[in-house]
Amino acid sequence: MARLAILTFAAVLRETTSMVLSRRQTLQRGSLAAVVPLLAPTPALASTKTDAEKVLEALQPLSGFVDDGKWDAVRTVLAQSPIVELWKTGNSKNWIRAAALSAGDPELIELSEDLSSALQLTDQYVYDNNFIYFQPGNGKVKTKEPKDQIAVAKNKLKAI
Repeated sequence: MARLAILTFAAVLRETTSMVLSRRQTLQRGSLAAVVPLLAPTPALASTKTDAEKVLEALQPLSGFVDDGKWDAVRTVLAQSPIVELWKTGNSKNWIRAAALSAGDPELIELSEDLSSALQLTDQYVYDNNFIYFQPGNGKVKTKEPKDQIAVAKNKLKAI
């Protein structure tokens, strides 16, 4: 099906370059060009789902690390690829956002932003816990907040 769409698009393109078109002909051919991408399969979305499952698997031990007070272990997992691209390296390297933009899916774009925020907050909470004894304040270690953010991130990944 995708091959047929590409061949049709190539034929239209070849045809349009060799002749002068009226506005109506241009619009008719333009509407065909708009349909061609819809006929092609989207392997990027399948790849994104597979990568999201890998990230979900990598996030599984984090709640246990938080319970054990292993703050550096949590931050190490968050700083490894493919997780780090989702929250720390910016939108240009966020592969879920890139797939959402290429698919034109606003819900997936919002999901990628929520996921990024949850991972950033998780990192911030465990970073703060690592230095809580040296900072002014009540000196309480936060375990509920990072675990809540990990749960949010897992739910977002399952929704992909």
